[in-house]
Amino acid sequence: MPSYRDLALDLTTKVNAALEKRDELDKTYQSIRAKVHMSRAENNQLLDMLSEAYPEVDDNDLSSNSSSDNDDFADTAPLRRKRDYMPPAALAAHDSLARITKRRRCQGRRSCRAEPKPVESLERDSQGAITFPIVIGKGQDKIQIHALGHVVWDREAYHTSRYIWTPGFKSTRTYPSLLGNDTRCMYTSEILDGGDAPIFQVTAEDMADTPFRATSSSAAWKQILDQLTSMGVGAKTHASGPQMYGLSHLGVTKAIQELENADKCQKYIRQQWATKSVSAASTDDEEDNDNDDNNDDQNLA
Repeated sequence: MPSYRDLALDLTTKVNAALEKRDELDKTYQSIRAKVHMSRAENNQLLDMLSEAYPEVDDNDLSSNSSSDNDDFADTAPLRRKRDYMPPAALAAHDSLARITKRRRCQGRRSCRAEPKPVESLERDSQGAITFPIVIGKGQDKIQIHALGHVVWDREAYHTSRYIWTPGFKSTRTYPSLLGNDTRCMYTSEILDGGDAPIFQVTAEDMADTPFRATSSSAAWKQILDQLTSMGVGAKTHASGPQMYGLSHLGVTKAIQELENADKCQKYIRQQWATKSVSAASTDDEEDNDNDDNNDDQNLA
């Protein structure tokens, strides 16, 4: 019969082996957890790119399948939670991307849009009606808005958390001609009533019989940019539709938000406003309105 000393030594050996196994499993867990963090960060970066390319798509639609808080790794506490197990490069990349995606996650949330943004009111006549055309931007970036359209509140596709797509909206701006010859022509951007969903149409003045139509403002303008790029014209390959239309301008956002029935759009989160000087408004309206749209605009010729 083994002595108590032998039994104690055997038990100690087994305990030490179990502890070593636990440490190995813990390290494996932390390694997998680091990979999950990296995957989430990469996923959020892709969502950022999608949000920038198609700002009219609701953020909730983009992120509905990308929750980072409802899985085993988020809620299960390891035996010893040691962040040291995350590789330094992975940790740095994760933290950097987390800062980048923090802004995207904030977009569309009621608490963010509830923070008043400075805006210069649009010019109005003696009766208080907006004076058309509304002119925003300068030089080659000048956009004239000829009509704001009307609110369709009872069809879900006609608004998102950030934008209300109003059929009847019409704006014009110049851009390089698709006919070449280093000329510019007038492009008319419109929102049409397409039944269940709006239709975004852009028509070049010198190609009036060939309008470009799509289910989003960005996609409509992308067709034009793709053709210009194929011709060797200095235009990028993706556009911020709301900026090209003039919809991302804060004054325009405010005016559409104040249209009849805008308050009935259930998904739309109303922006709060603060007054500011005309000089300040002329320089940073669009910068304050939506950083995603500004990033898109920087990619346009």
